[in-house]
Amino acid sequence: MTELDTASTSGDDREVSADGAAAVSDGSIAGVPYRWVAMGVVLFGTFMVVLDTTVVNLGLPSLQRDFDTVEGIEWVVTAYLAAVGVAQMVSGWSADRYGRKAMFIGSMALFTIASLACAVAPTLETLVVARVAQGVGGGLMMPVAMAMIYELFEPRERGRALGYFGIAVMAAPAIGPVLGGSLVSSVGWRWLFLINVPIGMIGIPIAIRLLTDTGFRERRPLDRVGLALSGFGLAVLLIGFSKGEAWGWSSWSVVSMLVGGALLLALFTMRTLRVDAPLVDMRILANPVFAIGMVTIALLTVAQYTRLVYIPLELGSLRSISEFRIGLTMLPSAVGIAITMPIGGRLTDRIGARIPVTVGAAILGVSFVGLAGLSSSTSLPVVAALLFVGGLGSGLAMMAPNIVAMNSVEGRKVSQASALSQTTRQVAAAIGVSIIAAIFASNRPDAAVGTLSNSDGLAPYRTVFLVAGALLVVAIVVAQFLPGRSKALQLQADRQAELDSGALAGDGAHPTPIEL
Repeated sequence: MTELDTASTSGDDREVSADGAAAVSDGSIAGVPYRWVAMGVVLFGTFMVVLDTTVVNLGLPSLQRDFDTVEGIEWVVTAYLAAVGVAQMVSGWSADRYGRKAMFIGSMALFTIASLACAVAPTLETLVVARVAQGVGGGLMMPVAMAMIYELFEPRERGRALGYFGIAVMAAPAIGPVLGGSLVSSVGWRWLFLINVPIGMIGIPIAIRLLTDTGFRERRPLDRVGLALSGFGLAVLLIGFSKGEAWGWSSWSVVSMLVGGALLLALFTMRTLRVDAPLVDMRILANPVFAIGMVTIALLTVAQYTRLVYIPLELGSLRSISEFRIGLTMLPSAVGIAITMPIGGRLTDRIGARIPVTVGAAILGVSFVGLAGLSSSTSLPVVAALLFVGGLGSGLAMMAPNIVAMNSVEGRKVSQASALSQTTRQVAAAIGVSIIAAIFASNRPDAAVGTLSNSDGLAPYRTVFLVAGALLVVAIVVAQFLPGRSKALQLQADRQAELDSGALAGDGAHPTPIEL
């Protein structure tokens, strides 16, 4: 599709783009401003990818039965997460090189085809390979989607826009258990993947027709050495952390993976400081606002995933509650996030990130204190209410540090900053959950597993929820260094000045298709 004409005209004058889509002169489509149409298209694909991070977990027992094996089933999850992490590192370069639209559509197509391959996989090995391809598609899509939404809106609106984007990012993992439990119990595990196919088949042609290319473009060379170092480093590190509990943290295989992965990533960082065109410019992390934002995101992510992992585990193992009922109990968390995520974004636009993160983390922390006080007789509605409160806090806090971090980066590096942000979230989730799992295991008496009447059965869950609460206290302290109102408005003014001056022109750059 060619870019929509943005010239100013009066009345109801309409123009027709080369592919026949009706557009009003201000860049709207069917009367809806283009930026909101584009956001809807992007969120459609994004939700599908994020949903896949949790929806598959409930199908693992069925996979074990169908493939008649216990060994290697965990690679269905691990391989996907590792592939996502690796792909995110190259997403910034590919978006700048080939354009946001092309990469978004291409990654959605890859994810859809890989989902079909997963659904028809005849063996476990074939399924794992298809999951790697699916992870590459998802890993490329998420940073590109964030960069597209960020660039479609002017600086003073980006918080609200990314707040809506955050609904897909944060709410989908909570909805996953409901959908996954329903699909597995009714039509089987293959539909966990097959459901993505019609979504992709609808989303791809819509994206081809309606999206236009936006943002900075640059034909910089691909740093293949950097890609190899970061790719192998991230994959080895994530696998090492994910296998720590199963293989033993002191085992040679886990220790070698953790040390080797950290060494490769250190070499990658050193290389980015020496080459002219690095895969990802790690100097972005020298920006204090961006660095503090990433630390805050990491802390909040670990707390969020503690709920997603250990509430279902507690309800399932200690109370023998079905997966579907667990999913319904978790659903209010997604509702809470959906309510406050846009509010948190708009507040960040107006007053900076400090207050939304502080208030949101405090509310989320209160919910963790309540979760730590659960007993074997606590009703599911009470659990759901605590999760809803936590969702309200999470929605306020989670997107705010990302908004100011992105606003602190010059426009030419938005795609790289988006890749770093998504990779930070991915690595924090993997490492944080692994550390929480080690704490959980060290506090779990074997005799108490599955024994609801024994208070020791609840003790490890109480411990991990209190640890998550302590992490939120740290997040609140760190948040005091995030931009307040005056600094946040200054960052918005800096980004607006870039747009007004045309400073974002690059090799083969494509202008934003709407009037900001």
